[in-house]
Amino acid sequence: MLRKAVQSDIEQLAEIAFELHELHVISDPTDFRSMPQEYFKEILSKYLLVEDQSILVNDDSGINAYAAVKIINIDEPTKYPRKVCMVDCFAVKECFRRRGIGKSLMAFVSQYAKEQGCTDLRLGVKSFNKDAYSFYKSVGFNERTKILNMKIL
Repeated sequence: MLRKAVQSDIEQLAEIAFELHELHVISDPTDFRSMPQEYFKEILSKYLLVEDQSILVNDDSGINAYAAVKIINIDEPTKYPRKVCMVDCFAVKECFRRRGIGKSLMAFVSQYAKEQGCTDLRLGVKSFNKDAYSFYKSVGFNERTKILNMKIL
């Protein structure tokens, strides 16, 4: 079942967030450091309290995937006014990947964004995360911006 998360989901969400974060720690240990699962409980709990932010979940006898999204109003003189939906985090438990859960959840995110009046979905993906990049391309995302990094210390 696809639905919006509630505070009672935080334990399960934090477990998935922790798993995803540890993948980042392993892949880029110079940038990411391990954090206790309690940290993610706090962050996700606060996320649910902010207006224009939601966590959407796939719940099949327990949450196995989530998307943390926020609606952003773009209203700048140099850009056309519109709303976009920023996907801050998209995670599927590793043991549930490649079963169509991510595609279903992303379709739910897209529908949710449309209902909020958004014209676009946006997200960022780390360059080391080739599987996620391929997944996002497969569901219709295209590159818009590349962020480059140069170590100076």
